[in-house]
Amino acid sequence: MRRGLSTLIIALLTCASAAPPAQAIVRGKPVHALALYGEPKYGPGETFDYVNPNAPKGGTLTLTNQRDHTFDTFNGFAIKGAPAQGAELLHETLAVSGGDEPFSMYCLLCETMEVAEDNSWIEFTLRPEARFHDGTTVNADDVVFSFTKLTTEGAPVYRVYYTDVDRVEALDERTIRFTFKTTNNSELPLILGQIPVLSKTYWSTRDFSATTLEAPVGTGPYLLESFEMGRTVIYKRNPEYWAKDLPVVRGTYNFDQIRYEYFRDNTAQFEAFKTGVFDAYREVTARKWATEYDFPAALDGRVKKIEPPDLMPMTVQSFILNLRRPLFQDRRVRQALNYAFDFESLNRTAFLGAYTRLRSYAQGSELEHKGIPTDAELKLLEPFRDQVPPEVFTQEFTQPTTDGLGNVRENLLKARELLAQAGWVLRDGQLINEKTEQPFVFEILEVNGTPDIVEVPYIQNLERLGIKASIRYVDSSQLFNRFKDFDFDATSILYGTGLSPGNEQLEYWGSESADRPGGANYGGVKDPVVDALVKEIIIAPTRESLITAFHALDRVLTWNFYRVLTYGRSGERFAYWSKLQHPENFPLQGVSPSGAEIQAYWWADPEAETQIASSQEIATDAANPSGSDNRWLIGGLIAVGALLVLVVVVRRRRTS
Repeated sequence: MRRGLSTLIIALLTCASAAPPAQAIVRGKPVHALALYGEPKYGPGETFDYVNPNAPKGGTLTLTNQRDHTFDTFNGFAIKGAPAQGAELLHETLAVSGGDEPFSMYCLLCETMEVAEDNSWIEFTLRPEARFHDGTTVNADDVVFSFTKLTTEGAPVYRVYYTDVDRVEALDERTIRFTFKTTNNSELPLILGQIPVLSKTYWSTRDFSATTLEAPVGTGPYLLESFEMGRTVIYKRNPEYWAKDLPVVRGTYNFDQIRYEYFRDNTAQFEAFKTGVFDAYREVTARKWATEYDFPAALDGRVKKIEPPDLMPMTVQSFILNLRRPLFQDRRVRQALNYAFDFESLNRTAFLGAYTRLRSYAQGSELEHKGIPTDAELKLLEPFRDQVPPEVFTQEFTQPTTDGLGNVRENLLKARELLAQAGWVLRDGQLINEKTEQPFVFEILEVNGTPDIVEVPYIQNLERLGIKASIRYVDSSQLFNRFKDFDFDATSILYGTGLSPGNEQLEYWGSESADRPGGANYGGVKDPVVDALVKEIIIAPTRESLITAFHALDRVLTWNFYRVLTYGRSGERFAYWSKLQHPENFPLQGVSPSGAEIQAYWWADPEAETQIASSQEIATDAANPSGSDNRWLIGGLIAVGALLVLVVVVRRRRTS
């Protein structure tokens, strides 16, 4: 939820050791903003540094599907269905995150926030001018209704995320109080600002858990204009948007129209981008980024490439092993599977050296553990000495390496030794479990169209160990349902953490979410040590104690080999048509994989938009120099064809 937005100022990243101890959030008085550690960066009336407050309004932004290849609902809060891209544009939260701070929230739908002196509750006072799309006032009952619906009928993440809320009540028409079960959940007051506010009037007569192709009534900057199932979704900027003049909104959501064009095939998607069908494209393939942006529009400057600065932890690419399967429950087996992954050869041949082998779940940030545990980490880990791998206490986690030329023999020998210790023996070239006599066979679940440049070499190495692995391709709807039900052996899902991890870690790693359908603990980790360390992260009173707790968690996760960590890099690669303009400064996450920052902070240059449209028309005419003559020819052929059809019909009627 918050993880892509919670960030840390550059000074903290570069000079963390010299930073003075952070103070707790402001308590006991109404404020316009809250920061988890220290003071909010921006005062009342100030705009964010990573937006252009004078950005012109107008133009159209056309994007493409980044996740599902289709959609069947505009309700993105329930567990059912595949939400349409951009559905989040219809709704708003009580507060918005500051993109260049550790973790801060600024009032949006709320006017003020007040936290109890003992951190036992938070009160939000709503802005009197806040309105839903139907013109009705946003009131406290809507917030109470929203929280109740989300945590009882919404996606499971809401129940986990807000598990420490005891009750919510409307004190008057504009004031809502959330009372907590505990006073030591440091970030709970802030994450309550992330609650999407829904219309009680609208949803009271509808099934909140069902899919719907009716656009829900929200408060967001856009309205649904039209859609075509599986092909297009179009949103239009709301001319009556209630918050357009607020400082936290100024300079954002500048496009008059935002369109999403859906594609089922990645190749067709890229070809469409090259011809200007949509405006921005996230490139996930290093080789393509280096070699395939030589089409005319890229060469003449109409298409630009950008790698925005990103100071967030690297997004984690990995093979997730489903620990619900007996096959993967032995740590030695998981470690052996890790030995079989030859990153160096893959990076040299397929990625052109663009990636780094991952050794942490927060690599490239101060949350990444390094060296042996500090005294502060040992204090957290020592009570669990007999429940964690001994290496946690004595070694920094490192990955096995190869020469990058495909020579993995030494690593495979170590893998074979580990498998033998776990009771697996090689018979006639196949790995067999000594006790069960079952062969070592599993599937890697992937969505249709996923390149197999990573899986195939890995499967070949596994085959040398006697393991039979295969790829199972399914469409996006099947993938969604199988993830929801944890119906897979292994798969690859991106994982990312922000610089201020917290309650969401319960959903990623907590035992409670391991067996709950729709949860995000895809691997099924059920480890009491992990649960305890996640709790330490949540209750951390200072930035330093949070970092210490995450270091300890990072060590336990990596040394247990719960996932085969593969590769990552800092930041994302985007190509975009030059009609798009962006602010000089970026938030610390740069541009996230979803491209949400493009639709929120960028704008269209009307002159460039006209020039690009004109050049595309010229390019079309150049490719078809006798277009006018051809149109006459095509028209004539159509007429002749129609005449022939008519003759056939007349003859049949005469025969009958």
